[in-house]
Amino acid sequence: MNNTEFYDRLGVSKDASQDEIKKAYRKLSKKYHPDLNHEPGAEDKYKEVQEAWETLGDPKKRQQYDQFGAAGANGQGGFGGFGGAQGGFGGDFSDLGDIFSQMFGGGFQQDPNAPRQGRDLQYRMQLTFEEAIFGTEKHVKYTRSQNDHKQTEVKVKVPAGVETGQQMRLAGQGEDGVNGGPRGDLFVVFTVAASKDGFERDGADIYVQQDIDFVTATLGAEIPVKTVHGDVKLKIPAGTQNGRRFRLAGKGAPRLRGAGFGNEYVVINVVVPTKLNKEQKAAMEEFAKASGKPAGKKGLFK
Repeated sequence: MNNTEFYDRLGVSKDASQDEIKKAYRKLSKKYHPDLNHEPGAEDKYKEVQEAWETLGDPKKRQQYDQFGAAGANGQGGFGGFGGAQGGFGGDFSDLGDIFSQMFGGGFQQDPNAPRQGRDLQYRMQLTFEEAIFGTEKHVKYTRSQNDHKQTEVKVKVPAGVETGQQMRLAGQGEDGVNGGPRGDLFVVFTVAASKDGFERDGADIYVQQDIDFVTATLGAEIPVKTVHGDVKLKIPAGTQNGRRFRLAGKGAPRLRGAGFGNEYVVINVVVPTKLNKEQKAAMEEFAKASGKPAGKKGLFK
């Protein structure tokens, strides 16, 4: 690697100012950020930009890089020869004094005045079941700097289909940088409340229990069932057994990293009455006789 490659990565010249380098870094970092750019090779470009910024964003490292290349920026430069006439110590030693003083004064020390990136922050966001399914926009307030009790407010666009424990990274919304360094990132971690309508979720699929009486289970019928998209009609065939599961295609949650929706599964719970009036009991006894079974404790209702 020569000592111009990092400048080329950021698209600036070797005589660019620190402010120009910072602006170029921010522009390219946003362009190739993995959370924003999903094109092939974007993540590699992002890493290259970060590597270039770590050196050129620090004036001391930049100076060593200009003299000795990447090895110099990593604290390894200046020992393959001193330049100038052969056999002599020619060349410019104006900057080597700083290098030797760092080495023999306890090792290379980070310049306290160098720009440093701020810390990442975390914010826990509570969502209702429906907000997680369909997505929402929320405004969150948080303290960006420990030295400021002033709160920062940002708008968060929650994508449809998030689940508890998943997080979203908001680049550059974390703690303020030091000495002009970039801000850290803000990580929004989601917690989704239980459904008030009895829905249970497994990824993009949703499950719901549906009670039906034994007459419907026996004779069949068309009944309304709940979905997160509204009520729909479900045909219950005659002879449906307890625990049978019906699939409603596309009535589940959105697939967060895919196309379309999951399914809803309706699990049937056949409810047997605990008490019968005289007419109901008489009707069931007639049913039992027609079935050739006694209606007592050891027969139909066992």
